Amino acid sequence: SIAESNNSIKVEGVFDHNETIKSLDGIENFGGYSSDLFKDASAIIAIGDNQLRKTVAKTIDHSFGKLIHSTSVIDRLSSIDVGSVVMHNAVIQRNTKIGKHCIINTSSCVDHDCLIGDFVHVAPNTTVCGGVTIGSGTLVGAAAVIIPQITIGTNVVIGAGAVINQDIPDGATVVGNPGKIIVK
Repeated sequence: SIAESNNSIKVEGVFDHNETIKSLDGIENFGGYSSDLFKDASAIIAIGDNQLRKTVAKTIDHSFGKLIHSTSVIDRLSSIDVGSVVMHNAVIQRNTKIGKHCIINTSSCVDHDCLIGDFVHVAPNTTVCGGVTIGSGTLVGAAAVIIPQITIGTNVVIGAGAVINQDIPDGATVVGNPGKIIVK
């Protein structure tokens, strides 16, 4: 639906190993990935799992595009790197940098001056306040809130609805309000 919202983007095909999927919304599934098909097309990896998305990205020979839904709002001084997807009604404010292969999911807000690492997933209805840094591979759960000027490490899992009011080290799992580290 993101591609459909941008009339200039045509989806040429889908690569999915699941042979029971013959097509996706009328778009043919060509099975496992082939670098020989659609050589001039840009690719997007439509996998929500950050680590799996990273693994698959290493196997793709196509150049990567990005998908930005027409209802999203992105400040002109923010940047979004290749492979990233910005979903319906997401907001990305001024001077924010979104890394490669990120998902900024439905109705999420990433405020000003944030740095979002590669392969990050910001789940639906999440609020990332100004000046926040999120390390690569991190999942920020649905409706989580990260207060201003917080640094989140790499490969962190922040639970749905968590309120993060302290810096979080690499590899931690955080849940609750206020957020408590339950795994280091």
